[in-house]
Amino acid sequence: MHETFETHHPLKIGRFTIHDDEPVNYWMDVVDIFRKSSNIGSAKMAERFGIDVQRDYMGRFGMLKAPSLEIPEVGAPLVPNPWRQTTLLTVAFGHGLSVSPIQMISAVGAVVDGGVMRPATLLKRDPNAEIPETRVISPQTSAILRKLMRLVVTEGTGKTAFGTGELKAADTLDYLVGGKTGTAEKVSGKGYARKSLRTSFAGAFPMTDPRYVVFVMVDEPHGNKKSFGFATAGWVAAPAVQRIVWQAAPLLGVKPVVRNDPEVLQAMAIN
Repeated sequence: MHETFETHHPLKIGRFTIHDDEPVNYWMDVVDIFRKSSNIGSAKMAERFGIDVQRDYMGRFGMLKAPSLEIPEVGAPLVPNPWRQTTLLTVAFGHGLSVSPIQMISAVGAVVDGGVMRPATLLKRDPNAEIPETRVISPQTSAILRKLMRLVVTEGTGKTAFGTGELKAADTLDYLVGGKTGTAEKVSGKGYARKSLRTSFAGAFPMTDPRYVVFVMVDEPHGNKKSFGFATAGWVAAPAVQRIVWQAAPLLGVKPVVRNDPEVLQAMAIN
């Protein structure tokens, strides 16, 4: 978790250059890379484990084939072929591979729910029915990722939406949402359209015992006065998730907790 990677300078591969929206002048560890959503750091981490491992994990999380859902209108992902070194680096931070929202929330569900992948369904299940499941990561890794996702909301790219909530009592009460922002440039011709974004926020709550995943994706958002001109996920998609959670959680029977409760802080602390 505290291994560091050099992220001072843009990373060049062939004719492509990978850069961060908010460059830093220090080496980032894994926690910082996740918290600040560093493209350079994510790419360098991917370099460490290589193409085969990355492709294996993407397959485990259901990213390489169409999901089995009870409707015919299910799209297949856009999977790179061949899977080159450039693919390795770009997939690490959200480019190079396109999946549907149902695939994303299924993967996030597995990440936060102890590392077990279960098939998505539109049908209400019999409480006594046996649900097929596949372990994709260890319970220990899942616990670490929950803490990292919580950190994104409290100190990272999702802090704007959740750190100083506008809704009543949002400054003291909390449904312990954790998540990850995603801001990707849309494909245009043989490259990317830098001003045409697709932003998303995948959130889960409560992170001490996750029960629900909320995913919001916004196609080609535009910044405004309230967002200071920014159209990235932390300013666009994350606030929508915040409002959904605050309105849905009471209906779902999820009780808020005091944000600075020592037990909650200890449970979500990263050693």
